[in-house]
Amino acid sequence: MSASSTKRWHLVAYDVRDPKRLRKTAKLLGGYGARVQYSMFSCYMSERQRERLRWELSRILKKNDDLLIFSICRDCMSVLRQHDRKQTWPPDPTGYTIV
Repeated sequence: MSASSTKRWHLVAYDVRDPKRLRKTAKLLGGYGARVQYSMFSCYMSERQRERLRWELSRILKKNDDLLIFSICRDCMSVLRQHDRKQTWPPDPTGYTIV
């Protein structure tokens, strides 16, 4: 399996200043992962999928909007916690992912 097809968890955070672009951004990210907080999504993606997402977002976002995409390694996943929850993200999702 090539590095570009190996999937890992990513945390995607954004701050979009326009309500219309905000809705488009949230809708797009909903197709890639699950909402963690209001402007944060957890996405299980390969490098190719991450770059595709960045390209799609570049068509929506403007210069005054902010975007952060964090790759999360397996060791970090083992200690990742959300307030009052043991573990919010499984090490690897089971089943199929439809994109």
